[in-house]
Amino acid sequence: MSAALAGQTSKPPAKQRFVEIDARAQVMTTPRTVAKDGHRLLELEVELNSYFLAPAQPPGADRGTAVDMTGLVRVVYDPSCGGGELSLAVSDRVELRGEYVETPEGPDLIRFTHAPGGEGCGDKAHPAGYLREILPVRPTPAVTAPRPAVVVPDQPYVGTPAASEKPYVEILRLKQAGASDEKLLEKIAAEKKVYSMSLEEVQKLRGAGVSSAVIEAMLQSGRRPITPGAKPSPSPTPGS
Repeated sequence: MSAALAGQTSKPPAKQRFVEIDARAQVMTTPRTVAKDGHRLLELEVELNSYFLAPAQPPGADRGTAVDMTGLVRVVYDPSCGGGELSLAVSDRVELRGEYVETPEGPDLIRFTHAPGGEGCGDKAHPAGYLREILPVRPTPAVTAPRPAVVVPDQPYVGTPAASEKPYVEILRLKQAGASDEKLLEKIAAEKKVYSMSLEEVQKLRGAGVSSAVIEAMLQSGRRPITPGAKPSPSPTPGS
């Protein structure tokens, strides 16, 4: 094929679509530090729980950009550009603002989650973003009611039977019994259970010495595999 004919038939690369979003998410992989252009960037993968379009949008933003609410999304954060240092771990919940970019060849990207515009801190045309941990709310201690003067004898229980044991308890018990990470990871991979865990339950696992790798495997166990390149339909969002 001649060079002229090849130039006529080849298609230009598809333009990436992007839009500024505010979102809440859960950390799904261990954050890592990457050196680039003299900066130390923090990279991690999250699963978005909710989002809406940010009030300020960068030039060229496309409000029809499909935001992935089922797969993993890569977040790039620059601590040196006004955001400060962060110490995050798997299962932590975060809130962020940044530029969501559709990436056909892999996980979508959220960039500019810091304050661009300063020297060496990105394009001044992009709105400032942020990335921060959502700290758990500590409940108010319960107040014990005074004991009545006349004690009523205990009555037989006639309510609904107690719920069955949650799957994460077995992993907790095995760790307390001395099981290694390798054995726990083999068990999780073989059984493919869905470990629907609350933040309190994840903290119990951490307190028992369960590693981030095992907790990460539990969070991703039983998840529906995502076909590479497949994008979910965009969810209706306020302001779209």
